[in-house]
Amino acid sequence: MSQIVVDTDVASYIFNWHSSAPRYINALRGSELILSFMSIAELRMGAIAARWGVGRRTLLEQFILGFGVVYADDALCTAWARLRADARSEGRSLSPQDAWIAATALGLDATLATNNRRDFEDVRKLRLLGV
Repeated sequence: MSQIVVDTDVASYIFNWHSSAPRYINALRGSELILSFMSIAELRMGAIAARWGVGRRTLLEQFILGFGVVYADDALCTAWARLRADARSEGRSLSPQDAWIAATALGLDATLATNNRRDFEDVRKLRLLGV
């Protein structure tokens, strides 16, 4: 079974049943779905900022449990540092958050499912899910 790292935007689309959710669900079906710790932090931040109640936050936590999770370790920290340094030396931007997510996909040799392709297009060797 192939692994796909799910970017925060795609996870949010699915959780909130955004109009783009069905096309991602179809593309993700049959794969092992992975979240970076960074996406979990971003999803929780969004819930806190939107002042979701306990019930909706509980649903979010149950949704997150449906994914495998990759937390930062020494190898991931080094991959993140390399991605950020490469982007800086090449005069491109790569946010810290996006670098964690990209490093997660690269470390697993997995495809990344994102709706923000432009944020990741210049990351060498990163495979993006086409939907």
